[in-house]
Amino acid sequence: MTASEAEQSGSLASGTAALPRLATAGRAAMRARVPGPALAGLLALAAYLAVFIICYAFTLLRHAGLPQIGQGQDDANFFAWSLRWWPYAISHGLNPLYSRQIGAPAGFGLSWATTSPALGIIMWPVTAAFGSIVSLNLLMVASAPVSAWTAFLAARRLTGRFWAALAGGAVYGFSPYEIGHIGSGQANLAAIMLFPLMVYLALLWRDGKLSAPVFTGLLAIALAAEFYIFNEAFTEWTVLCAAALVIGFALARPAQRRTVARLAGLCAVAWAGALVLASPYIVYALAHYPPMFTRAIPATSMNLNIVLAYPSGILLLVVLLALVLRTWSSRLTWLLVIMFVLIVALAMGPVAVAGSRQLGSVPWARLWSLPLARSAEPTRLTLFAYLVLALAAALWLAAPLKDTLWLAVRWTIGVAAVALVVAHVPYASAGSALPAAQSAAARPTHALPAFISSGMYRDYLRPGEIVVVVSDRGDAGMLFQADTDFYFRLAGGYINIALTDTSGLPAPVERLINPTPALEQQFRVYIRQAGVGAILVEQAWSAPWMQVFSRMGLHGTPVGGMTLYRTG
Repeated sequence: MTASEAEQSGSLASGTAALPRLATAGRAAMRARVPGPALAGLLALAAYLAVFIICYAFTLLRHAGLPQIGQGQDDANFFAWSLRWWPYAISHGLNPLYSRQIGAPAGFGLSWATTSPALGIIMWPVTAAFGSIVSLNLLMVASAPVSAWTAFLAARRLTGRFWAALAGGAVYGFSPYEIGHIGSGQANLAAIMLFPLMVYLALLWRDGKLSAPVFTGLLAIALAAEFYIFNEAFTEWTVLCAAALVIGFALARPAQRRTVARLAGLCAVAWAGALVLASPYIVYALAHYPPMFTRAIPATSMNLNIVLAYPSGILLLVVLLALVLRTWSSRLTWLLVIMFVLIVALAMGPVAVAGSRQLGSVPWARLWSLPLARSAEPTRLTLFAYLVLALAAALWLAAPLKDTLWLAVRWTIGVAAVALVVAHVPYASAGSALPAAQSAAARPTHALPAFISSGMYRDYLRPGEIVVVVSDRGDAGMLFQADTDFYFRLAGGYINIALTDTSGLPAPVERLINPTPALEQQFRVYIRQAGVGAILVEQAWSAPWMQVFSRMGLHGTPVGGMTLYRTG
C-alpha cells in the first residue's frame, strides 16, 4: 500500500464517517499554485454561471418576463403561483397553508402540496419588484450554477484541489437530474444546493473551523430550510445520512468510532432542531390530513437502462471503479461505493425494470408502502447518487499520481466525463417546449395574453370575482392569477396530482369538452352554486370551447388574447 493510500485508509479518524479527510501531504505546495478559498469560490461560481448561461439560460435571461419554462405542463406555473402566494399571504395576514384564492369558493388546503415556502420567502424581493414569472426564471437560472458551486465547496474542502473540485461540482450541478427538472420548471426539485452545503459544514467541523454548537445550529437551519423547500427530499436525506453514519461507524477502526458517534450525536441534535423549526408546518399538516390523499401515487421504478443511457453516466461509473482500484484500502472509497450501491438499489423502486421488461419485485419493495414513502418517487434518489459520483470524481482526480502518462489518462477521462455532463445542459430547453399542437404560427411566444399583462382584466372583472380559466397552457389560471397579484379568485387550479385534477379545471367544466345535455345541466348548476362570474378562454386554444359555449347560449367577447364569457 502506498503512503497516500495509507493516509486515505485512516481518514475516518480525523472527522466524519461520511466525509473523512484526504491526505494532507503537499497542501502547502498546492496553496501556492491555486487561488485562496475565497477567490477560488468566486472563480468557480463565475465559471458555472458562464457555462449555464451560454449553454441554456441566455434566452431565459433575455426574456426574463416571459413564462418560457414548462408551459405545456403544470409544475412551472404552479411554482410561479407559489412564489407569489407566500409573500401575498404573509403580507396580508392570511394562513399561507390554506388559500381561498384557488379552488373558489371553498379554497384548497396547501399543507400537502409542495409550495416551497423557503423559495417564496427567499425570492420575495425579486417577486415584489418584477413579478413571479421573472422570479421563477431567475431561480431556474441560478439553481444549477449555485448547486454546482456548493458541491465545489464540499469537494475542495475534501480534496484541497481546485480543478478536481471544479470538475466534481459540475458533475453534481449539471447532472441530467438537475437539468431535467430545471427544464420542467420544478423549483422544489431544482433547488438542490443545500445537500452539498451540509456536507461542507460537516467538513468544516471536521477541520476544526466550526465549533460543535455552531455546526449544529447551522446544520439545523440548513435541514429546516430543505424541509421548507421539499419535505420529501428532507426525509430522503435524513434516511441516507443515517445510513452513511451507520456504515461509516462499521468501516471505522475501533479507535475512530468515538468520533463517528460524536458526529452522529451532533447530527441528531441538528435534526431535532430542524423539526422544531418545521413544527408549525408539521402540526398543521397532520391536523389537516386530506382523506383523499390516501390515494397514494404508485411508486415508479427506475429503468436500469437509464444508468447507461447517458455516455457521461458510463464514464462516471468508470471513474468510480477506477477510484476503487486506485485506493482499494481507503475507507472513504468504500463508504462512497456502498452508499452509491444503496442509493441505486433504493432508486430502483419496488420493481426492477430493464428496458420494457419487468424483472420482478425487489426484496425491499415493501419500503414503498410505508406511510412516509407511499407518495414518494424512488427515482428522485438519483440526485444523491450524483452527489456521490461528484465527490468520487473529485477524489479520483485529486489522488496523488507520479506517472505522467497515467496522470494524462486520468484527466482525459475525467474531463471527458465532465464535458459529457455539461453537454446535457442545452437539453434543459426540452422541458420548456409547448406541445406540438401549439405551433409557432399559433403561438410565436409564450407571452401572457394582453388581457392579463396590460391590466385589461380590471376593466372586465370585479376585484375578487370568481372566474374559470381555460387554456392548454399548464395551470394557466394560477399563472394568470399570480401575475395579477390575486385580483380575481380562481375556480379550480392544480396543486397536487393526489388532490386536484391535472387539467386545473373544475370537474363540471372539464367534462364539457364532450358535451351532453346532462353535462351541460351539471355545468349550469355548478356555475350558479360556485358563484362563477366569468369564464376566460385563452384564444390560442379557444376553438373547441367556442363551439361548446355558443351552443349553450353564452356569448364570447374577444379581448386582449382572451375570449371572455359572462355567466351571470
